Order: sequence, then structure tokens, then C-alpha cells
Amino acid sequence: MGRYPWAEVLLFKVLHIIVFYPTRQHAHRVVILVAMAYVAAQVYLTPEVTDPIKVTYTVGCGVAFHFAFATYRLFAEGPFPDHWRRFRDEVHAKANAGGSDVLPSNLPLTKKLWWMIDIAHNYRMIGWVQGPRNYLSPHPPPSRLTFLKKTFLKLIINSIIADLAISVTALNPAFDSRLHDPTDGPETYLAAVPLLRRVPYVLACSLMLATGMGVLYNTMALVCVGIGCSSPTQWPDVWGDWRDAYTVRKFWGYVL
Repeated sequence: MGRYPWAEVLLFKVLHIIVFYPTRQHAHRVVILVAMAYVAAQVYLTPEVTDPIKVTYTVGCGVAFHFAFATYRLFAEGPFPDHWRRFRDEVHAKANAGGSDVLPSNLPLTKKLWWMIDIAHNYRMIGWVQGPRNYLSPHPPPSRLTFLKKTFLKLIINSIIADLAISVTALNPAFDSRLHDPTDGPETYLAAVPLLRRVPYVLACSLMLATGMGVLYNTMALVCVGIGCSSPTQWPDVWGDWRDAYTVRKFWGYVL
């Protein structure tokens, strides 16, 4: 088995932040994007890395998603970087007596750093003027104590559901690739499981992923809001109410 490409993965993460450096020089973004594509290729071409499969799958999906989303964000909506603005940046405030706006490309270096980290990982654009508002009904911000209580309850519920879902998938060897080798028969794979049993297994696997993300999200929300570095408005529910998923727009705008 070959080495796991942790150095390349770390370098890709660094490039993923650097590519959003707020400068009007388009050559900077082109060069960094090319470097990201090269490093991503090195990650994918690393030979004989199959275990642990869950880590490999997660890293592979993350690299592809980050590259695709960075490319979209840089080229698909408005001139970068001054089109992308956060409410708290006060980019429209007058910077000096001459009356020039404090644009992202003119921010101090420390603010540029946090701006880069935020735009690189804030996929839902929470706190940015680009955030979707036309079809999302506004919610009054809860008090900090109310938010912490509700989030802690969601954390407990997500943890219980995730544990139950993990127990269901753990009972089926088709979900554990370590049990497979060239001598295995087809009966050890999920495709060989009868349909009426296969559907609950797949739903349980999906539920495990969704609630697992919810546990991580709720934990981070509790910590950040609890120590006072974030406000409750910056931590909306990671998943919406499934009762709102009766149209395509509401499914993508409210639920996911």
C-alpha cells in the first residue's frame, strides 16, 4: 500500500484559501487555480491508497467540491473580489475624506485573511450580501440562551439518530469494504441484498451522513456562540424542515 497524500491534501487546502486573496489581478487567480488542479491530480493519482476507505472517499469528495466551487465563485457571479462583500465589513463606509469606499481589495492584510477564510468555507454565504434572501423568510434572531438550549437539544437528537443509523449499517457487511477481496462472492455486496432490505439500508446510510454533519455543526455552533465569537444569526439550521420540500425551489432553498 502506498503512502497517503496528506502533504498534497494540506497544500490543496492552503491553495484553496489563497486563491480567494482579494486582489484585482486576475493572473493571481489563474495561477493558483492551475496549481490547485495540479495538486488535486497528484492526490487522485496516488497509487494503492484504499484504506481507510471512508477517509479516502471523504478527502476525494472534498477536493473535487472545493475546486469546483472555487472555480464557480471566482468566475460565475460578478467581478471578483469587490463584488463579494460581507455585511460586517462595512465596505460601503467612506474610508477617508476623499470619499473612497473600503472595498475588499483595499482591506488591511489581517482582514483580508479572515475574508479569504470566510469565503472559502462559507458555502451558504451566511452574513454575505450574496446570501439568498428573495425566497427565504427572515427569522427573528433568538437570544443567546434560547439558541444554546435549542442547539443542545438538536445535538442530542442528532447524536441518537446517528448512533442508531450506524448500528443499522454496521449489521450489513456490504457497507464495510474491508471484508471484500477477490475471493469474495457477490453475496457480500449491497447489490445482492433483496430490494426490500436494501432500501432501508441505503436510507440509514444517508441518515447517518446527514445527522453526522448535524452533530458536527451543532457542536461548533454551541462552542462559537457559547464563547461569544459568533451571534446566533450566523448559525441557522444546517437542514431545513422537510415539510417545505414540496417544490424544487423550496427543496434547494429551504431544506438543503
